[in-house]
Amino acid sequence: MTRLPPRLVPDGPDADAAPAAQGVMVRAYGETISLLDHIAGLELDGIVGLESLFAEAIDRRESLMLPGFGAPGLPPTEVARLDDEIRRRIDLLVARGRHDGTVDKTLRGVEVVVCLSLLVQGLPEYDDYDAAAQALALRFVESIAIGARSRLSAF
Repeated sequence: MTRLPPRLVPDGPDADAAPAAQGVMVRAYGETISLLDHIAGLELDGIVGLESLFAEAIDRRESLMLPGFGAPGLPPTEVARLDDEIRRRIDLLVARGRHDGTVDKTLRGVEVVVCLSLLVQGLPEYDDYDAAAQALALRFVESIAIGARSRLSAF
């Protein structure tokens, strides 16, 4: 069995046992989907929505699960279904930005998923990781922004 990401491991000797791992993964996916639904529900313009998503995801990374890292304890079909749900929601945020003209029309949802997944996964041994992740996220978001606008917030 693939071990749980260290940031998601609950306390206790059986943390990687199938029932505990399954519960942790279901909860982490649920938190991620809830966050995406919350951001979408704010009806922000595309670039601000994506900026908010990155800021919130980095802030709450200890409890989130994003595509690309597997999910021990869950059947592969369930992992694929949950990953697709996340990708679909991110695609909607990207489409909003393309539609309102605030993000580059060539931006693809998969690019947001990959960047977000890497930043949320983290580097547990790296001092001040959150500040570095926030800086990288801001650079990514600024690189996809379109139009004359004030500099995006630094979270």
